[in-house]
Amino acid sequence: MRVLILSCNTGGGHNSAAKAIQEVLNTRNDQAQMKDTLAFTSKAFSNIICDTYVGLVKHTPKLFGLLYNSNKKITYDKKVHSVSYQGNVVGSKKIAEYIKDEKIDAVICTHFMAAQALNHLVKHKKVSVPFFFVATDYSITPMLEEAPLVSKIFCPHFDSVYTYLNKGIPEDKLICTGIPVSKVFLEPKDREGARKKFGIGTDEKAILVMTGSMGFGDSQIIVQQLLKRSDEKTRVVLICGNNKKLYEKVQKTLGNDKRLILVGFTNEVSAYMDACDIILTKPGGLSSTEALVKGIPIVHTSPIPGCETENADFFMGHHFSLCAHTTMEVVEESLRLLRDDFLRKQIIEAQKHFRLDYSAQKIVYCVHEYLVDNGYITKE
Repeated sequence: MRVLILSCNTGGGHNSAAKAIQEVLNTRNDQAQMKDTLAFTSKAFSNIICDTYVGLVKHTPKLFGLLYNSNKKITYDKKVHSVSYQGNVVGSKKIAEYIKDEKIDAVICTHFMAAQALNHLVKHKKVSVPFFFVATDYSITPMLEEAPLVSKIFCPHFDSVYTYLNKGIPEDKLICTGIPVSKVFLEPKDREGARKKFGIGTDEKAILVMTGSMGFGDSQIIVQQLLKRSDEKTRVVLICGNNKKLYEKVQKTLGNDKRLILVGFTNEVSAYMDACDIILTKPGGLSSTEALVKGIPIVHTSPIPGCETENADFFMGHHFSLCAHTTMEVVEESLRLLRDDFLRKQIIEAQKHFRLDYSAQKIVYCVHEYLVDNGYITKE
């Protein structure tokens, strides 16, 4: 099976989901190629779109929320497409050429813009391969209904299905698999080994603070307040991601506190989750799902209006997390959760009961079965 996975660099979640699917395909000896959708137009175009997105969510989150919510309210006309759809048509010709040259059997999209591009190609008979959409948030992605020719949509949860049906997407296109995460998050917890590795004592409580792939949030103030209001048996782990300025600032102001473990970009997030008692993270679909699969109590921090707000509402509604909207609320809720053993156990049990595991494996299986059942490939 030769599969093209189309992602987008607007945040780390879409790429993380794509890589998780690619991992599974590679273990099966399938041919899996992952590409940036926007780069088919040009690398410069991709950078402009991604920088604009990051600028919006980082500097004007309320405006981003307004745009997001306005798009969710629009009912798209079959003849008049959105600006996003029309923009993705530009690079679709090169995508079609790539699909033909590489003899691709199926395309898996982890971003709605990829689905829009493939919908255009299939609609105008530029390609004949089936394409699939993988959700990376807990509510329907705006403008996804502009890709009605998608073969299947892999939903994050059974309780998210109504958001798709409400937009007129047929139920037979929906498969509830969960959001795919890397296989490392599926490995059994090794709390003792992880704590020893990172120098956290067995009698200590540990708080993991995540800032996301782009380092958003008031992490410095949160960490400062957590340390100020905690005893000597409380450790705080701050993962700064790609935010070097945050790392340097925290190192300069709080680096002398031995209770702080300061980390830059790391591939050991799963191990840090093993080592810690609770996690503070923005409610991105991927980061939240990684914590959910790992089974660690979550405090969601100041969601960006739009998909993150919906993710936070979903998690709180299922008792997977607590949510705080201000810096001091984050500190208060974190310390409350850290000190309340019963509440932490309740959240962990809810996570075990409702979460969907092995999502990437399910997605790959469903894609393979679809191709076999519809005669695109022969059964191996």
